[in-house]
Amino acid sequence: MTTTMSFLDNYEDKLIENALELKHSIMPLLSWDTHMSNFTNQNQLNKDIIGLQKLTKKLKIDVDVVDELVKNNAVIVVTDTNLVIEYVTSNMVDMSGYLSEEVLGKSPKMFQGPKTNEQLSREIRAHVNKKECFEATLVNYKKDKSVYNCHIKGYPVFNSKGELVKYVAVEHAA
Repeated sequence: MTTTMSFLDNYEDKLIENALELKHSIMPLLSWDTHMSNFTNQNQLNKDIIGLQKLTKKLKIDVDVVDELVKNNAVIVVTDTNLVIEYVTSNMVDMSGYLSEEVLGKSPKMFQGPKTNEQLSREIRAHVNKKECFEATLVNYKKDKSVYNCHIKGYPVFNSKGELVKYVAVEHAA
C-alpha cells in the first residue's frame, strides 16, 4: 500500500512539474468557449498571414500588409484593376458584418450608401484611374445597414512591365 501511495505522490509531482514546463496554459472546462473563440481567431489570423505572404511574394506589394494586419488589425482588401474584390482578410466580418465570401467578386461600392460622400468617392476613383496611392475616410455601411467610418489607404500594384495588376487597400474602422 505504501508503494502505491508513493507511486501516486511521485506521479502527481511529475504531472505538476510537466504542467509548469508547458508553454501554454491548461484551460479548465468552464473556459472552453473562451478558449475556442481565441483559438478560432488565432487560426483565422494565421490563415490570413499565410495568404497575404503568398500574395505579397507573388505580386511584389510594397506595403507590409502582414504587419498592418497583425499590429493594427487592419482589414486587407485586394482588387483587380476593375476594382472587383479578389481577396479580403477574415476580419472583414468584424468591421462590416460581411463574411469574406460575401464580398468576393463584388465592388467596394457595396459598402456605400446615402451618407457616403460622393465627391470623396469620385476623388478616390480619380486616384485609381491615375494609378496613384490614396488615403481617405469614408462613411461606409455594414451588412445590417448601420454606418461606420472607414479609413482606407489604397496602393496600386504593378507588374515588372509597369502595368497595373491589382489594388491593395488597408482599411480600419475609424
